[in-house]
Parts: sequence; C-alpha cells; structure tokens
Amino acid sequence: MPVKVGQSYVSEAALSFAQASAEEYDGGNILKDLAKKFPNLKFSAGTAPFSGSGKGNVAISPKILREMQENPDKRVEYEALLYDVANLNWNNNPTVKSSGVIIDADGGMSMWSISKSDDGTKRAKSPLDRNNKSWWQQILDSLSERRRAAAEKTSRVDVLI
Repeated sequence: MPVKVGQSYVSEAALSFAQASAEEYDGGNILKDLAKKFPNLKFSAGTAPFSGSGKGNVAISPKILREMQENPDKRVEYEALLYDVANLNWNNNPTVKSSGVIIDADGGMSMWSISKSDDGTKRAKSPLDRNNKSWWQQILDSLSERRRAAAEKTSRVDVLI
C-alpha cells in the first residue's frame, strides 16, 4: 500500500527503510552515503539524460542533494523513493543496454533507457509522477505500451523501459 511522505508516494517498506537509515547519516558526502545504502545503483550529481553505463544509474540534481544533506525530512523522502527505484525489476530485458532515473532540481523524476535490437539502437525518456500513488505503475504501463509498439514493428518484441 503506498504511503505519502513529503510530496511523494512510496511503498511502506521504503518509508520504513528510509526512516531507519536516516538516523545513520553522519553529515558526510550524501552521494557516498547513498551508494552504501543502495549498492545496486550508480549515483551521480547532475541531470543529464542517457548518462552512465549499464543499468541502475541515478542522476540527482545538486540542489536536491543539498536539500537531502540539510533537511532530514527531504532525505527520508528521497531515500524512500530511491528504495522503491532500487527494488523495481524493470531492468531485466536483455535488449536494454543502459538505463536509469533522473531526479531534477524541482524534484521531478524521469526514467531513461537505451536498448539495442536488430533494427538499431533506441532511446527513450519518460517522466514519472511521484505525487501519484502509483508512480511505479507508470513504468509498467510504459513497458506494456512499448512492447505493443515493438511487436507491431517487428516479429521480435523489443522492450524499452
């Protein structure tokens, strides 16, 4: 069941994790702290789409990083979002060569991917509405829509996340 924290809806497990881990923050480098908490994600400061290699890239605006460092409530909110991002299973497609999430200066989120198929390389970027109870459903809907479009174009299904 989604719960609201700040301006975001997250899973109950994500909120519990973020609240427990907020007490562990020592005031140091926030990116290093996030990398320890979420070892399957690769963090960077900035908001360039299609940056990073492999899967699980997370680019966070320096403004948001500062807010997380200075405001414990913001840290809990964004760490809960990152928990849900880290636990989404949308990176399984073998055609997806690189993917990630961007958190921009306004706190908006988007996901991006680069996939390779027989008919070439494709890039996709989609906004995510974290203010919506089922923002992760947007990812699943996006997957389904792209699956249908790819199936219509080729006999081989090429899914972009």
